Amino acid sequence: MNTRERFNAVMAFEENSRNIKLEYGYWAGLIKKWNEGNNGVFEGVSTELADIDLIRTSIPLVEGTEEKSLDTKLMAYFGLEPYPVKFPCNFSPMADKKIIEKNNDFTVFIDEYCLTQKVLAGGTSVPMTLDYAVKNRNDFENYKSLYSNKFNNRLPDNFDMLANKLKNRDFAIRLGGHPFGFCGIARHIMGEFNYMLGLYDNPLLIKEINEFYLNFVCDYWAEILKKVEIDWIMIWEDMAFKTGPIISREAFREFMSPYYVRFIDFLKQYKVKNIIVDSDGLIEELIPLWVELGVTGIFPMEAVNDIIKIRNEFPGLQIIGGVDKRIALNDNTRDMDKEFEKIGILLKKGGYIPHIDHSIPMDTDFARFKQYRTRLNRHIDDFKD
Repeated sequence: MNTRERFNAVMAFEENSRNIKLEYGYWAGLIKKWNEGNNGVFEGVSTELADIDLIRTSIPLVEGTEEKSLDTKLMAYFGLEPYPVKFPCNFSPMADKKIIEKNNDFTVFIDEYCLTQKVLAGGTSVPMTLDYAVKNRNDFENYKSLYSNKFNNRLPDNFDMLANKLKNRDFAIRLGGHPFGFCGIARHIMGEFNYMLGLYDNPLLIKEINEFYLNFVCDYWAEILKKVEIDWIMIWEDMAFKTGPIISREAFREFMSPYYVRFIDFLKQYKVKNIIVDSDGLIEELIPLWVELGVTGIFPMEAVNDIIKIRNEFPGLQIIGGVDKRIALNDNTRDMDKEFEKIGILLKKGGYIPHIDHSIPMDTDFARFKQYRTRLNRHIDDFKD
């Protein structure tokens, strides 16, 4: 089997198919740090990337092109296979970026979503959002006018030629991600505070936002799905903290469920099989809601969740990730042993691709990570159902 076939076989719970060796990605600053201690083993990280930028262990969508955020040296060194390639997608109104203020310490700018952002010099922190694009229904009416129903400028160059070439590919492709989801997108353009107030004070606005983006994304993605067979749809929500979801089950059913039903029906028209929600935090209360709507899997399944309990309760749920990143931060062998006990149980049950439960953080120890990854590769190679 090639990488794409193996990804889909695992997601389909097929027996006797070897699992796939993946890691989601690494912070650029971590790779720079690892280079210093390992004589430039991973040299080649673009100087244009900030320390907090994500480097994905994947391959370019178009063979022969270069992407600053990809590094195949990591794949080769750790014996990994290409992570499902992210198909280009832009949910923003594609507003022009404007610099408001720039000095030696920080830059304030308006991004393509019309959010006012502040980032420290050198890109050593995630941007701080100073102002949001939508605060009321009048704002949103104006915001919608920035969008067009013509999608050519949102598709890759030479799209028809690319789509034809991708028909015979040997790697998986995923479509979607930040910030599109039926909790995620409204929070992104409104901000957490305004979104939470809006659920009570302005519920029609929240629903109008979801209605607009449901229609926009369906029309946009129809152009892609008609010509490219997508292996993994990603719906970004990030709607939980370590103590639980940010909204109630009742709010989920009112503000999210109706749009999920229609969106998943749209995806099924194009025979999409793997519909996976991306959400950090403790999501055990949310999983039954997603499953009943037709979501097939969860990513990255952070360690705060009881992953064995979830697998037992939802035996057909696809799980990607699920390995506690903290095992690569210390030298406690017992922690790693316990983690591999869980991995063994999950591999036997199928539908599970193990990797660190997010991107690899800045404080990851190189030797410890190498120990974990070597052990996991061997575990996958030796695994017998």
